[in-house]
Amino acid sequence: MTLIEMLDNCIAAQPDKAAVICNGRAVSYVGLGRMVNRAANAMLDLGLQKGDRVGVMVPRGVDLVTGFLAAARAGGVAMPVNFELSAQSVRKVVKAAGPRFILVNSAFYGLLEEALAGISGITVIVSGECDTGCVKWDDLVRDGRPEPPDVGIKAHESVYLNYTSGSTGDSKGAITTHYNIYSNTVAAVEALGLTSDDVHLCMFAPFAHPHEIFARALYLGGTAVIVDSVYPKAIAEAISKHKVTCMMGLAPMYENLLDLVAHHKGYDLSSLRIPESGGMYTRPDLIDRFKERLGVSIIPVWGSTETTGIALANRPGKGQKQGSVGMPCRDYEVKIVGDDGAQLPVGAVGEMAFKGPAVVDGYFEDDGIKSRCFNDGWYYSGDLGKKDEEGNYYFVERKSGMMKVAGHKVYPTEIEIALLEHPAIKEVSVLSVHDRLRGEVPKAIIVTRDSGLTSREVLKYCKGKLANYKVPRIVEFRDALPKTGSGKINKKLLQLEHA
Repeated sequence: MTLIEMLDNCIAAQPDKAAVICNGRAVSYVGLGRMVNRAANAMLDLGLQKGDRVGVMVPRGVDLVTGFLAAARAGGVAMPVNFELSAQSVRKVVKAAGPRFILVNSAFYGLLEEALAGISGITVIVSGECDTGCVKWDDLVRDGRPEPPDVGIKAHESVYLNYTSGSTGDSKGAITTHYNIYSNTVAAVEALGLTSDDVHLCMFAPFAHPHEIFARALYLGGTAVIVDSVYPKAIAEAISKHKVTCMMGLAPMYENLLDLVAHHKGYDLSSLRIPESGGMYTRPDLIDRFKERLGVSIIPVWGSTETTGIALANRPGKGQKQGSVGMPCRDYEVKIVGDDGAQLPVGAVGEMAFKGPAVVDGYFEDDGIKSRCFNDGWYYSGDLGKKDEEGNYYFVERKSGMMKVAGHKVYPTEIEIALLEHPAIKEVSVLSVHDRLRGEVPKAIIVTRDSGLTSREVLKYCKGKLANYKVPRIVEFRDALPKTGSGKINKKLLQLEHA
């Protein structure tokens, strides 16, 4: 099934149901379909050919959903562009992918203009306020022909380049098909028990897994609520006002929601039944406190760009093993392998590899990356994990994040988990720093809940929980840690400070 078939099914079954709600604006399925058709026809009239890339450089909102689906309807390949990058980095991505069109919000037009200096052959479409000479997105969705274009879209054709910056450093565009998205969506729906009555709030950044903002709702005929903010008040207001039932977020978002509802009684979050947490470790005490306050357990999951979304998930209403990201979702095969590629026994730490219809086939113009990450249908994730006797999986660390301290393997995530059990520590990031004697040593950068905690107390606490060589040799306190667009701690930026 293609994304367009999903949309058409919803239009036929429930044309007037809200497909997307954002900033007080509700767009019905039939209304979304009209805008998608008009924009798709307008881009075809402007010269879009089947398979052409269409850059999407807009924040979370109706334009993001419409732009993505319009590119798909026209037979194009959507290509989210990270507007948090420098102009030089945006230029590098654009030159590598060669989009025919770029849809850009006016807030990022200056950045894009700088990035495109000297590059020709790209039609820029601007949403929001723009000068007279711009191709205006509002004109396309208003004036394009309303009938669906017939471009013969097939399920196994590419629909977008899902960009990631993996362990190799530079961004890579995972070639994602309609069928990849469909397969992952079906797997997630089954694992989490989602229905057509669910109202979805997805907090992914618009340039990271953007299909997950709307794909589940589109498949089910549900409603996607979109908030272009990671502030807890905005999230709580959206849940309360629109009776959100399913939310995908990061652990800090749930921590901040708890802090908010503890001090402000005006938010009703009782509709929330599937609070999904991915992208980072979710503390057991946070899961417990969230259930105690809101009556529902946070559900840890694991997914990646290359698996087109979650591949491992805990199941709602069933017991969770502490620290586990759950069991494989439908149609995903998972194995733990050593450096030689051989499968490892239960309990052993190794690289997690994945196989299944939702796993992408490779990267756009990969320059040999595919041969390193994909082999015999398996995707080798670069994430270290382990499996217990019951079949639960545990994320341990990025393979590239593992450090060697005097010859010992040390996983920063293990140290972070230990530190986060301290009641005075709110956030922490553990990095590798060079040491003349040991080669590498761990450094902990900490955000506290109060200002009384000292480095000496941190080290004393760690010595009761960690082997001596795992104890941070350096402790630094900060008021905040840098975050990515989705709210995840930006470890790359922190590591660059210590390069």
